[in-house]
Amino acid sequence: MLPKFSYLKALTLEDALKALADHGPEARILAGGTDLLVSMRGGVAAPRHLVDIKHIPEMSEIRIDKDGSIAVGACVTINDLMAVDFPSGCDALCQAASALATNQVRNRATVGGNLCNASPACDLAPPLMVLAARLRLVSAGGERTIDLEDWFVCPKQSCIAEGEILVEVTIPAHPAVSSGFGKRQRIRGHDLAVVNAAVAFGADSVKIAVGAVAPTPLLLEGSAENLRGGESGWDGALALLRETVAPIDDVRASGAYRKLMVEGLVLHLLQRLGNVKRTGGGRGGGKGGAR
Repeated sequence: MLPKFSYLKALTLEDALKALADHGPEARILAGGTDLLVSMRGGVAAPRHLVDIKHIPEMSEIRIDKDGSIAVGACVTINDLMAVDFPSGCDALCQAASALATNQVRNRATVGGNLCNASPACDLAPPLMVLAARLRLVSAGGERTIDLEDWFVCPKQSCIAEGEILVEVTIPAHPAVSSGFGKRQRIRGHDLAVVNAAVAFGADSVKIAVGAVAPTPLLLEGSAENLRGGESGWDGALALLRETVAPIDDVRASGAYRKLMVEGLVLHLLQRLGNVKRTGGGRGGGKGGAR
């Protein structure tokens, strides 16, 4: 059963910020609730006040500006994210969204909630990292914007401060020529990632982000020339990956297995996307608009 709590429905960002200021650490933000309510049922979390922010209109919008920059409200659901025709360089984000949970969960789970849960295996983190995403955080005292790679502190902990709300995720214009996401899990269908990864090719750089192989998702990057080499074509990238990841043993997989799996996954993405970039292929651009 859920512990007792008061429910506060915020209709504006100001309402939500005031509720957090009034109740301090005894209040928690509620969006989709797919992580928070499970934690509450399991006795892991017991907030006395839940501040529901999903009725704040601007936090459920997606904007694609004329210059190609993108803003995704923190309360956008994963299924709504999947329905947007993003530019082709953002393919990794769409692929990660479709790999996240079940259709029923995606109807409730939100972009902000997935990031605020701060899991090392967070599926949205790798694609957003390689797309140079930034997070806009607002509090009663003002606002700040941070790079996504600075968001994660340790498993299940982000750098969000007391009284702050994650309002928006932004992606700069034309962050990649091509990008892709991959995930390895124990079973077919819904499961947390044993490992996940995203790769993005820019005009003169390659970005790689991996999850579930360290206390936080990791971002690696370099020029294509430095990351290439050897018979595989990407020995430099694999060497950098081996030096950086430090997976642990847990109920889903051993650390040794994770290390092998993430290398194979990243190599597959590099080879596939590298060919797309050289041939100029891809699915083409998408339409702009708002949701």
